Amino acid sequence: MPGFAPLAGPRGGRQASRGKLLGISVSPVHRSIASLLLVLALTSPLLAQQGDDEVVVRAYTFKHQRASEAVPLVYPLLSPRGTVEYQPAGNTLVIRDTQAAIRRIMPMLRKLDHPALPLRLEIFVVRATRNVVSGQVQHSDLPDWLTKRLHDLLAYDNYEMQAQAQLSGAEGQRVVYDLGPEYRVSFRFGTLLEGQRVKLANFRISRQAEGKGEANLLQTNLNLWLDQAMSLGLAKNEASREALMVVLTLREGR
Repeated sequence: MPGFAPLAGPRGGRQASRGKLLGISVSPVHRSIASLLLVLALTSPLLAQQGDDEVVVRAYTFKHQRASEAVPLVYPLLSPRGTVEYQPAGNTLVIRDTQAAIRRIMPMLRKLDHPALPLRLEIFVVRATRNVVSGQVQHSDLPDWLTKRLHDLLAYDNYEMQAQAQLSGAEGQRVVYDLGPEYRVSFRFGTLLEGQRVKLANFRISRQAEGKGEANLLQTNLNLWLDQAMSLGLAKNEASREALMVVLTLREGR
C-alpha cells in the first residue's frame, strides 16, 4: 500500500502540536525589573495604609486667634492614639497623631485662625418683682419683646430697667464697662465658632451699692449664639419676691 505522508500546515510546514505554551527568553536584567514592579504593585496599598497609621507630630502657631480656643475643637478629631498640647507662650498647639487624623485637623485650625472679627454685646440689667396683692397692675419699662420673654420665663409682674449698654469689641479682646453708677461688667470675647457661637470667658457682673464695697453678683463662662438672647436670673430662691435679671444678646459687627 502506498504510504501516507504527514499533513502539511498552512504554509506547508508541519502542524504545531496543541496544548503547549511557547517559551519566551527573558534576560536576567529584565527579569529583575519585572520582579521589582510586581513587588511594588502588591505592596503599594499596604504602604499607603501604613502611611496613614504612622504617628507624626505637627505644631500650629496661631497668628490671629488664641490657640486655647481650638483645644476643645481638636479633641473630637483625634484618633485613639492622638494627643494635643497647648503652649501658651508661643500661642501654639502641638498635635501628635496619625497622618489621617492630622489631615482632618489642620484645615480646621487654618479656618479658625482668621483675623479678629468685630462683635457687639447688648446687655440689660433688670429688677423684677412680684405684686404683693393679686390683681394689681403689671408694669414694665422694657421693650415689648423683652417683657414678653421675661414673663414667659419667670412669674414676675413688674420689670424696671436698672442699666443698659451696647458693648463693642472684637474676638479675643477683653472688655470692662461700668453700667451706670452701680454695676460693672467684664469679660473676654472668644472666637466666633462655626459662624454662630462665641464664648464669653470669665464673664463677671458686680454691684457697687452706696456705702458698701463692690460685690460679685455672677462670675462664670458663657456660650452665646448670635442674635439669640440669653436671660440670667439672680435671686435668693425660686419663691423670692425680687430678682435681678441680666439679658445678653450677641451680634456681629460694631
